Amino acid sequence: IYCLLVPLNPPPGHAFHLELGTKGERLARNSCLHVELQCMCTREWMLGDVLCFLHHPEHELKNQDPSLLDTLCCGSYLDVWKTAKWFQELVAEAWGAVSQAAQLQLTMLPSTRFCKFMLTSASNESLSIELMLRVKQDHSDT
Repeated sequence: IYCLLVPLNPPPGHAFHLELGTKGERLARNSCLHVELQCMCTREWMLGDVLCFLHHPEHELKNQDPSLLDTLCCGSYLDVWKTAKWFQELVAEAWGAVSQAAQLQLTMLPSTRFCKFMLTSASNESLSIELMLRVKQDHSDT
């Protein structure tokens, strides 16, 4: 089994804030990742490539990628299950572009907290892989 850490950065217009569990424990199991919208008006004005999620009505945002809050969150908190499922779908979709896809079969494995999958060769040798998403806290490696 290979375990890999994959950094997850907030998309433009979003910020992550770790809310610690009881007793202020760092990285407690019951810690939550709060997702906050940030003003994108300056980028909208200078580049014109996005609309600000904070300052435009919802009907004006229809032609833009949805907010992270709309796709991977429950309320304003990142949902671990939705995020793992989203990442598994990305891996499965990207697998078709990998040159080894013809020689190795990709099988997604059930998981609620990680992206787990198995690669199986034509000779039935298999490799299990777990991808764990991580988020940097401030400027640290945590």
